[in-house]
Amino acid sequence: GCGVKLQRCLISAHMKEGMEAHLSLLAQEVPSLQSQIKQQADQIQQQGNQITMLLKLLSKKNCQPPLEFTMSKFEEHKRNNNAWDSPPFYSHIGGYKMYLRVYANGVNNVKNSVVLFAVLVGGEFDDHLEWPMRAQLSVRVGKSLDPKSVVNMHCKNEVSKPSEDTPLAFGYFPHQLCEIVVMNDSLVLCIVEVTLMKKNEA
Repeated sequence: GCGVKLQRCLISAHMKEGMEAHLSLLAQEVPSLQSQIKQQADQIQQQGNQITMLLKLLSKKNCQPPLEFTMSKFEEHKRNNNAWDSPPFYSHIGGYKMYLRVYANGVNNVKNSVVLFAVLVGGEFDDHLEWPMRAQLSVRVGKSLDPKSVVNMHCKNEVSKPSEDTPLAFGYFPHQLCEIVVMNDSLVLCIVEVTLMKKNEA
């Protein structure tokens, strides 16, 4: 209680002054409280973003090399030479999103060969990655562990953050190899590794 002794006629005025003083002190505290609330809200938002990112990473953990894809109806693709696209995959956990495009009977100046393109597409983690980027892919043709069955796909130029499907790397192997690795009219392609290249690497 208040320890000030006042006449009754002054009590009302004293209470009014006291209320105004308390409200003034409270008003001074409001900005500080608002700042603390905002900081806590920002922290909660940041934690929520981290949880969302972690869930995305966990959901994509089976979409990184080594990965195996099967191109069915190989002879039909070879005869019509229409492009075959693999399901999308990531260079690594939280990495660059891409897919493999295959021409079974060559393309442009490359004839009598199976041509491979790695195509970069927009991914969930692009805002957290370094751009521009370059990468080299190692793709094993068939299930043989023979080093000769591995195609090294090279990227000549740096690639910026894609707004549309963008060719990243290129490689090919001759049809003679297909005679060995194509089984039941299906060609197995294994993404062995995606190597990110530094800017000073040729």
